[in-house]
Amino acid sequence: MSELMGKVIEFGGGQSPQFHPNVDIRPGPGVDIIANLEEPLSIEDMTYDAAWCSYALEHISWRHIKDFLKEVCRILKPQGKFVVITANLKEQARIIASKEWGDPKDEFYESRLVFGDLDFLENSHKCGLSPELAIKWFQEAGFGIVNIEPHPKCSTDMIIRATKSAPIIDRFTWIKNEINMLS
Repeated sequence: MSELMGKVIEFGGGQSPQFHPNVDIRPGPGVDIIANLEEPLSIEDMTYDAAWCSYALEHISWRHIKDFLKEVCRILKPQGKFVVITANLKEQARIIASKEWGDPKDEFYESRLVFGDLDFLENSHKCGLSPELAIKWFQEAGFGIVNIEPHPKCSTDMIIRATKSAPIIDRFTWIKNEINMLS
């Protein structure tokens, strides 16, 4: 996390955030901003240098993930960093298919882990990303560089490191800026 420098915001840190301000859906001792991550954020554009999200992305509905990523991109400065730790659905599916993992006392453990829970329990997952889908959606949201690496302590999780694209300046805007600087 050494790449997270400057003004950093954390999404979903709950009671033990690593960065402040911390944004979470429910109040708690470590929560600075209470917000539903499935809705637009009341944070100004280009306010932060970096964002951190550890094990919260999978709890956002797949219907709202793209909008959330666009919101994070919106509040980051150009070249801002976004580091996410989340479940790797592709790796989870591979392990589930190989029957190498699970809780023998709970026959539906794996399906609830991947697909959430019909009882909508507090900790159920609402989406899952493969590395390929994560790259596609992050890039569509405005992140130019997106790297995925396996989590060193959990083979079914991944670390996503994304950098917000710098704005493209056309020749007219560049010349106008240069003239303004000379005036």
